[in-house]
Amino acid sequence: MEHVKPIINEDGILEKYKPSFYDGELPRVEDTPYACPLDRYGDLVYLKATLSSDPSAGECTVMLIHQPYAQLSFARVGDAHWNWLQMHSFYADCIHHDGCFYAMTEVGAIDEFDLNGPSVVHRRILPNLVGMVQKCYIVLAPWGDFLQIIKEESLDPEQPDGETYVTAYEVYKVDFVELKRVKMRGIGEHALFTGKSTTSCFSVKNHPGLMENHLYFTHDDHEELLSGKDDPRDIGVYDLENDTRTNLVDPEPWRTWFPPIWFTPNLAKADAMCACTQGVSTSASTSVVTASS
Repeated sequence: MEHVKPIINEDGILEKYKPSFYDGELPRVEDTPYACPLDRYGDLVYLKATLSSDPSAGECTVMLIHQPYAQLSFARVGDAHWNWLQMHSFYADCIHHDGCFYAMTEVGAIDEFDLNGPSVVHRRILPNLVGMVQKCYIVLAPWGDFLQIIKEESLDPEQPDGETYVTAYEVYKVDFVELKRVKMRGIGEHALFTGKSTTSCFSVKNHPGLMENHLYFTHDDHEELLSGKDDPRDIGVYDLENDTRTNLVDPEPWRTWFPPIWFTPNLAKADAMCACTQGVSTSASTSVVTASS
């Protein structure tokens, strides 16, 4: 990777990595390199990865959002190194559609990257959002529309200290033809999941345990997840119709080190697994829904 130097000891064994902060400005300055232990490298450097297709087919491209400055690099199956997309920074989410990657910045701008030719073709599809945007997500909905989810913060007028913020979510349909956003009143019989990993949208008909027109969120601040391991996580459900939120309390609040995930076991299949251990020939598996991993 462009920003990472492997450190090899005298015995030829990889000992650690030394990432540096560099954003593409010239002349190049390696600003504040720091030593990173092998077991912390993934947590500190990797932010989010998006696949173009199933890698088992042999043809797959991975777009990686990584530190420093939430930049982009991509690699294809068989590549020996990551290809750095220079001068593009501060991305929050990414999806792949119809042969192109669409990466969204932390303030809502959407960029298209076509990696199919001899050189990368980049163009900005939508500009930055205006307002106190805290986080942005993008997802392909089951009915075919692209949704941009905006997490906003504003001062709470009911609090006298003037420093208390309230969080709200808004959902927009992204029109790649007209190059515009259209605010949605809701998502009907569907539920959204946001977090540190892949943004998801599910039909409540296929997942009856979910509430329609609700957004399930987990704590997704990268720095807080790394530095504040003893702090409680922000986990809850947001009602998109009434603009209200319900906080969920972790039943084991001391387990705060890893980013929170949503996990729902399929009890019917768990029963099948028990039957399998008793000699009954049947298949068994676990149903997992993740919002952040």
